[in-house]
Amino acid sequence: MQNNFIAEYLAYRDLYLDIILESEQFIRAGPCETCRSAEAIFSCSTCTGDHGWCCPCMIKLHQSLPFHKIQLWIGKCFEDVTLADQGFIWYLGHGGESCPWYEASQLCDQEVDTLPHDTTLVTIVHSSGVFTHNIAWCHCQGSDSEQHLQLLRAGLFPASSTRPKTAFTFEVLDHFLIDALECKTSARSFFEKLTRLTNNAFQDTVPDRYRELMRVSRLWRDLKNRKWFGFGHNVESGPGPGDLALFCPSCPQPGINMPLLWEQKWLVMRRLVVDGNFTAQHMNMREPELDIFLSDGSGYMVTDAEYQAHLSSAMESKERSTCSNHRAVNAANANRSNLRATGVGATACARHGCFVPHSVVDFQKGERQVFFDLLYYSICEGIKHSGDRIDTSLVIYDVGCQWNLHFAERVDNCPALTLPDNVEIIAAVGKFHLSAHKLACFARYSLNFIVGAAQVDGEIMETLWAPFNKISPTARSMSQAHRQEILDDHMRNSNWKKLVGIIKTLLRKYKRADKGIDDTRIPFEDLTKSLDVNKVSLWESDEKQAMELRGEHLDIYHLRIDKAPTMAEIRLKLTETEYADTGKLGSVSWLIEGINLEDAQDALRVDIRQLPQDASATQKAVVAEKRQKLAVRISKYHEKTDAMTQGIELNSGTMPMDDIRFCTADTEELGQEVGDVEFTSEEIGDEVPAEVMGIWMPSSISHQDALALDLGALRSEELQLRQGQANDCLERLRQALGHKAIIYRQHFRSSDSTWVGTRSKQEAFRCRIKIDKCVRSYQRARDAMGRLGVDEETLRNVYQQIQPNQLTVNQEVTEENRYGQGSDRLAWFWRVNNGGDVHQDLWMDEFYRVNWLKAKARWQRWEEELNLVRHEMGWTVGWFRHKMGEWDKRYQQATRLGHQAYAQRQVLLWERFVLNAENSFKDKMIMVS
Repeated sequence: MQNNFIAEYLAYRDLYLDIILESEQFIRAGPCETCRSAEAIFSCSTCTGDHGWCCPCMIKLHQSLPFHKIQLWIGKCFEDVTLADQGFIWYLGHGGESCPWYEASQLCDQEVDTLPHDTTLVTIVHSSGVFTHNIAWCHCQGSDSEQHLQLLRAGLFPASSTRPKTAFTFEVLDHFLIDALECKTSARSFFEKLTRLTNNAFQDTVPDRYRELMRVSRLWRDLKNRKWFGFGHNVESGPGPGDLALFCPSCPQPGINMPLLWEQKWLVMRRLVVDGNFTAQHMNMREPELDIFLSDGSGYMVTDAEYQAHLSSAMESKERSTCSNHRAVNAANANRSNLRATGVGATACARHGCFVPHSVVDFQKGERQVFFDLLYYSICEGIKHSGDRIDTSLVIYDVGCQWNLHFAERVDNCPALTLPDNVEIIAAVGKFHLSAHKLACFARYSLNFIVGAAQVDGEIMETLWAPFNKISPTARSMSQAHRQEILDDHMRNSNWKKLVGIIKTLLRKYKRADKGIDDTRIPFEDLTKSLDVNKVSLWESDEKQAMELRGEHLDIYHLRIDKAPTMAEIRLKLTETEYADTGKLGSVSWLIEGINLEDAQDALRVDIRQLPQDASATQKAVVAEKRQKLAVRISKYHEKTDAMTQGIELNSGTMPMDDIRFCTADTEELGQEVGDVEFTSEEIGDEVPAEVMGIWMPSSISHQDALALDLGALRSEELQLRQGQANDCLERLRQALGHKAIIYRQHFRSSDSTWVGTRSKQEAFRCRIKIDKCVRSYQRARDAMGRLGVDEETLRNVYQQIQPNQLTVNQEVTEENRYGQGSDRLAWFWRVNNGGDVHQDLWMDEFYRVNWLKAKARWQRWEEELNLVRHEMGWTVGWFRHKMGEWDKRYQQATRLGHQAYAQRQVLLWERFVLNAENSFKDKMIMVS
């Protein structure tokens, strides 16, 4: 569609260019269009339309337009000039008219050096550029005697309160704040833009007011915040902790958007997510004692003095990660002497992503400061924000399995850490980060198994940090107070954008929850109908106990699979009894060597497959040497075979046959072109290459022949070893698949450079090679078991065939909380006891038990989601009404007209929010007075 418009433009491009160039001429040359007596020599590039004026008329018409850009016609072209150069004076206090205090005189023709003596040349920064104007002050009785106040009443913010020589328009300050929030524009870049708008060719002629912009923007932001939050009306009390911060309109807040008492406690549970951002660093200041705070602790960052007091009492220890492979704890303990703060930690509402006021802390490195002590402060402040009427708090953090271990102890021992009485805290881990934890964490910290968690992924902080990473380089070298104001402002802006979009968000969640119930309820009911009633009753009892007691009781959501015996364990057992069983010593070692030779042949075949098509002589020589060494090993093995079989005439052994479906990874290494490599007869000789030689083992002959040759005991030993080999392969396969899944989720999605991405691909590629290797070894073991007489039922139910489609990244295992599992079945090798001594019905019961519990949990979470969203709609309307009521009260109490007007404007704003929410949520929300 866009290309169609561009194609249309091409047809008119030359005409457009002609029209633009023609506008450079003086279209209104001739008599002044206003007085019609003098010659027109001035035009204005800011005014709409084509105009031509004489100097007096131009100045008169622009008396209230001081930031228009004037052009002087010099005969052949226009030249940019300033209003001040043409005698323009900006009179303050009388709507642009001269102050009566001045003697009657008119200045249209006056030169700058003959202007009245009580004018001041002031540099004024506006959104369209930097201007210099002659300011005439008002001296009427009752007017402000201080010049900076006169500037302020004229809509100009003075850079100084004593003899101001620079001022900024309210408009340019508003533009800068919006640019900083939306575009992450630094003050330097913003002022460079204004400089170029003023004079793009000779930028050195423009007064540099960058430092003044840095300072004045801080003051303007402080005043705007106090105005927005009603402290221009409530002048008797200044803002307290978090009073200059917005919070979430949809979270339950007793006494604000819901009643003080509530029966269903799970509905009004605090749902908080905690996370650290180690990009938001702060450098050490040279003279921190000179720093001045404008809103310390009034926004989202905690009060500095109280926080520093907490840090001084922090316990002397260093936390190190014991479970998760994420770097949160270790990064906070990083030793960077040039940094005052290594990052920030924040608490936000988990469902809507709103930062909690007065809960954001700096991670400060020091001998006595530990990571979790810093984090605990943020958590406690976040929990206290909603008051003491909510009894339960769900706190989600990447390493939730660690931070809560000593939380209660730290709160008891540290005076700065306080919580409401009798508060219950449930620790959880976000669904993405949970995949990187050890297996024991899955059920105990999964959001899927927490009553009242509904459908929250616990990862919303990752989206909140993305904009902050763009401002972190700028804020890194600011003063501590300025950085705090900047971070507060961006968090306030983030919450405001969440608030503005909350109606659409809740409607989208409502639609999603409605569908989620339909998608999970029917599969759960169908699964329940197909199961034994007594078993379901037992599982329900286990589930109820797990939800009440939590902790290790939540392990009911894990598959209870006894670990199958490994090949090493079987070898030890057989070695202890080999003489009694076979009448020979060394038979187990001989059989193990045979299996190892098969693996060595497999490895050599991989090396050959990975040779490039134009393999060099050196590469071929390396393969030839490996062949020779392997051939010698096989020869020695067959010599021992004669001793084990007492000279019986044997066949040549089982020839290796690779399943090509599991050989593809060997030939797909990054940047390498491989193919069939030709070896000359001189390179391989006349003998059979070592990698395809037959390896004789008891499984190489039929069951009948083995009995006839009295080799039954050796076959029994090989069967047990082959079972151990298969068990080992399946265990390694599960590990490799889990590792591959974590690589895909953790590295590919978060890699922020080509180098990291390439390294992740290489790591995933090595996992694929390992997976294929495990499958080929398992196939050799399974084929051997078939030849050794294992019954078909065992091969069909215990040691099944592995299919390529079962080797994909397995979400069921590495992402147990994912939506959409329904009554899916795990790939068989995740859910069987490879020991083979448990009847099929037992592990199938176990499989269905876990799937039933998970299916029920999924359905329940979606039921909670719909119920919660409907209440959140009502809470949102209640919050908007509360804000409207606050401003209506301020309107009623205000005694000055301006204060009344602003309060009424706010009442209308929040009333519009109320009406919009009520109309959008009609027939959906649950509203409780």
